Amino acid sequence: MRTIAVTEHAQVRTIRLERPEAHNAMNTELLGELLDALGDAGADEDVRAVVITGGGGTFSAGADLRESLDQRAAARRMELFGQVFEAVATAPTPTIAAIAGHCVGGGAEVAAACDIRVADATASFRFPGAALGYPAGAAKLVGLVGLGAAKDLVLTSRTIYAEEAARIGLVQHLTADEGAIATARELGEQIVANDPNAVAYLKRLFDRFSGLSDRVAVENDALFGLAESGGDWSALTADHSGVGGWAGGGWVGR
Repeated sequence: MRTIAVTEHAQVRTIRLERPEAHNAMNTELLGELLDALGDAGADEDVRAVVITGGGGTFSAGADLRESLDQRAAARRMELFGQVFEAVATAPTPTIAAIAGHCVGGGAEVAAACDIRVADATASFRFPGAALGYPAGAAKLVGLVGLGAAKDLVLTSRTIYAEEAARIGLVQHLTADEGAIATARELGEQIVANDPNAVAYLKRLFDRFSGLSDRVAVENDALFGLAESGGDWSALTADHSGVGGWAGGGWVGR
């Protein structure tokens, strides 16, 4: 793997985004390698917790806006984004995001899909879907920070910093500069020390009670539908009362 580094200690696997020259912006290659790394971690019974982080002092600047893509390639990349979001949100193994520096767009979505978020004092967060013309951010944020705060962050696309992120519940643990990864690994080791069957069952209960996987499926359907149609918003049905896909629309089950 060229854009992802994987290490493991005490049954805690660390997946680190490694495109520091691009602030860990997510191109097609990185997304594919991240998806593979997540699948490997989920399939390995010896891995009891996963830490996701970014190298070079930045979690991720989000989608790589400099990647040259035609419509088909853009749709494929958006499909990969959705698969990564789903893989993190529904991971059988507890996931912890260790965040420093910029955590933007697709990077912020990955962090929000994790079970726990740890951020150091340099961290900043932005969900710029409304500014960039993508229906992203609502699915994960509404369950973390509540409806009002989620609307504030998503509809304004404003940047918030570590202290505010902790105050509204987006971040669970604040650390000093460069302390996020050590704290995240410590939390992973605490999870590893618990009963594995209880942890796995509780993970499934949290997903069922929160409805996260359904919300992510609906949002992913919209993201892929918009990308595949070349940005035609009329491709998305206005009736989104269902779960697991846009009710009555053509993007169900993607």
